[in-house]
Amino acid sequence: MRSPVILLVPALLSLVAGCGEQRGPFVYVLEGPQTVELKASASPMKVQPGGQVVLHVERHTTGQWKKVSRSELAPGQCWVYRPPVEVEPEVAQSVQWEVVPENAVEFHTEYQLNQSRVATVHASGKISLTPLEKVKCEEDRVVAGNTIELDAS
Repeated sequence: MRSPVILLVPALLSLVAGCGEQRGPFVYVLEGPQTVELKASASPMKVQPGGQVVLHVERHTTGQWKKVSRSELAPGQCWVYRPPVEVEPEVAQSVQWEVVPENAVEFHTEYQLNQSRVATVHASGKISLTPLEKVKCEEDRVVAGNTIELDAS
């Protein structure tokens, strides 16, 4: 009979081999400020209290990224494995939302495959929704997209 330890060795080796994506010795660092634009939309724009709205955000990002060896990085320097994609057609799920009046909508927690964001309206009247996002590798910089005005009546 085989020892249980001998039987575990192949399983552990396959687990370790499959963990994490192997990355090369090079990364990218930002060389100056980026331009980040968030374009928000919603459907429908008029909804009754208790109804749902689907939020969409398209992100446009441009900036200069320099390929460097990981050994060249300064301690604490921000870096990425790949520069940001220039156009991302849907990122509503990954941005923060400023809602006025506060608590006028409740965001659903279910993950949307298409990266849109679903919310239920809890107030009546005008509701303003603005997407906000911290800019990668630019400490303390937050960009805001256009404000969506919902008519909840």
